[in-house]
Amino acid sequence: MRRLLPVLLLFAARAPAEGSLDVLLERADAPRWETRWEAVEGLARLAGTEEVFRARAALLRDGRPKAREAVAWACLLEPDLGNATVLALALKDGTPAVRRAAARALARHRDRRAVSALVEALGKETDRRTALQIVETLRALTPAPCLLDPARWSEWWKKNEGDPRFAPADEEAKQGEYEGVKLETRTVAPVPTERKGGPPPKPPHILVLPAFGFTTAAFGPYLLPLRDRAAITWVRLPGVQELTGRSGYGDDLPEYPVDRLVRALDAFRASLSIERFVVLANGASGWIALRYAVLHPDRCSGLVLIDTALDKRAYADALRRGAAAGDANEKFVARTLLRETGARFDEGLLAKLHAIGLAQGFLDPADLEIAWLFHRAREPQGFATVPEISWSREGRLDVPALFLSSASSPFSGHVDAERIQRIFPRSMVAPIRETKAMPFVEENAKFHEVLAAFLARFGLVQEG
Repeated sequence: MRRLLPVLLLFAARAPAEGSLDVLLERADAPRWETRWEAVEGLARLAGTEEVFRARAALLRDGRPKAREAVAWACLLEPDLGNATVLALALKDGTPAVRRAAARALARHRDRRAVSALVEALGKETDRRTALQIVETLRALTPAPCLLDPARWSEWWKKNEGDPRFAPADEEAKQGEYEGVKLETRTVAPVPTERKGGPPPKPPHILVLPAFGFTTAAFGPYLLPLRDRAAITWVRLPGVQELTGRSGYGDDLPEYPVDRLVRALDAFRASLSIERFVVLANGASGWIALRYAVLHPDRCSGLVLIDTALDKRAYADALRRGAAAGDANEKFVARTLLRETGARFDEGLLAKLHAIGLAQGFLDPADLEIAWLFHRAREPQGFATVPEISWSREGRLDVPALFLSSASSPFSGHVDAERIQRIFPRSMVAPIRETKAMPFVEENAKFHEVLAAFLARFGLVQEG
């Protein structure tokens, strides 16, 4: 034993300290987003010139792509950890996720070199998700119109490089009260297009309702391709406590006042002098969109519903499928929402369900966008029920509707296609097989291909 002691002491002396750069980089290479995000936060807290210098070197030269990506995310949380020059070099990384994280972090650097590097990177980018993030960052730094074409960005930058104005292209979110309901909204104008033979037709307006409990950031840059054909307004849905005055936890689960919110959304529409909305909704917020179409079919020109159950019957059927055929996490979510686990409906459970839902929504469980959404775009707001829509009473709706869902999830709504198309005779049901519950993120090109086909088929959006 005495012979081993010096070896053990030597090992202990050389072992990296808890929270050191080496340990954090190792954790950043973990297979789950929770562990990786802890490493990102640890990297953002690094102190000392030598540690920061080594972290920058790791961003450029570490052999683990996930570690390089984590350092870039840490530079977003703590801009002093990185700088425009280092992040610009990271835009040339061979892994799209690293380039994407570096582009996101450059939004914190109001620097001419950052804009130049982003414009150059956009011209070479082959990954669509990364290209959209580069555009989103450029639009956070400059007042340029929403340009997706790299050549147009390059042309714009040549005209403005000598006197760059660092200001976001879009206005900040606005607060307003409509029918006694406070709404936070963010509207972005369409890109003006030149047409021969007179001015272009007035573009339609798409109202976006993110999933319950999520801010408008949940969609991030992923709807930008619509900007050449439509104006877009994002709405943050009021929380359960905010709208009902009740906790939404334990046994105090109120009914979410959907009709009241529909009235508020219609008052908001009127305030903008918009004749009709195309309503795009994600998850359970789709029930608000459906109710809007039922109550105001003349003011709803179309519905785009992502992973939305047609009604409570379809929702219950999806939960039963998840409880029977899902993986361990899907079974837990389904059985919990079916009240079969005896779990207490508190804030901790809501956070767990959100975490599982996000992780299940991405094909890669280590994708750090899961962590970003969970920590920055998620808002605890309590549980609620929603009123039933009785289609036997409502009958058929002539509003065009697109039901987008993932064929790979047991919760997918595409299995209800026959009933959907009986109720919505002008509808499309489109299962997307290459993704789970976030088609607008992971399969953005396919998502927009299907969306464009729907909008064109029913004449809802002008052609670009």
